Amino acid sequence: MRKLEQDYDILGDHRASCRMDVDVIPLKIPSDKGHQVYVSGLRWDGTQEDLEQELRKMFASYGPLHRVTARRGGLGCGAEGDNVWYGYVAYFSAFDAEEVLKQSGKMVIGGSRIKLKKKYKSDDFGSQALSLHKSQELLIHYFGFNCWTSEIVYLERDNDEERKDSVRYVCLVRVRMPREGLCSEGIGLGEVPCTTQSPQGRGQSVACARRFAFNSAMKAAFGKFVIIKLRNGKVTVEVDTTQTDLQMYDPSWDRTEVEVNDIDHDPEEEDSDEEFALLQDIDDEELGALLDITISKDA
Repeated sequence: MRKLEQDYDILGDHRASCRMDVDVIPLKIPSDKGHQVYVSGLRWDGTQEDLEQELRKMFASYGPLHRVTARRGGLGCGAEGDNVWYGYVAYFSAFDAEEVLKQSGKMVIGGSRIKLKKKYKSDDFGSQALSLHKSQELLIHYFGFNCWTSEIVYLERDNDEERKDSVRYVCLVRVRMPREGLCSEGIGLGEVPCTTQSPQGRGQSVACARRFAFNSAMKAAFGKFVIIKLRNGKVTVEVDTTQTDLQMYDPSWDRTEVEVNDIDHDPEEEDSDEEFALLQDIDDEELGALLDITISKDA
């Protein structure tokens, strides 16, 4: 990743003031500090789920939300049946949270005007990565549909003789954002117990291990993207190359050592491994349905 301090420190030594105009949004769970808004003065006669949906619908217009929660209670909730609620709305962008705070006393939910305050207490989430679905949603919000492509560079079984009762796969994926000229790679592992000797059971274990490896690699690749939002509304993206992957990547995975143009026999016939002999009873259509992995995908 091009160092953010070099790319966006336009004012040289005035870095403190510059930071106020740049919001760095990693694809991780946002901290409470600067990202979460406390909502009070809610009066609601319906369910908690309906109230959270109402809050999400209202606050989502100011920017992508990470989570919305509502709880019964708060100041003024003394009498029985007094449906007073409070809630929290967490944004991915601190700029969005700042903007919505300006609407305190202007928003109306359930017939009452609500008050908004910044949450000052910060809970440490340990920079937990977002789910793959959330990461993709965030990139789509800022850069539109079809903003990335993905491909599997390597997806092979780890043939460790010590793992007699499990199936383990290693996957390397490459995610590109063509318009921005960026590429992010991720490595993932998928290991699934396998205690059955039936072809169907072993086939399902292989499919699950491959899928887990693929999803883990995709999550790692997307987790390296960092969204840069400027105060003037402009948005760009970078790749954080300081993040480390599993120490098992072999550069030979990404290049062809030997290219075979013609072969007069089936190499699988030379493999006497019992597992693959058991899988021979599953036809191509059944095995394809079990694996169900897209090798190249356009978002």
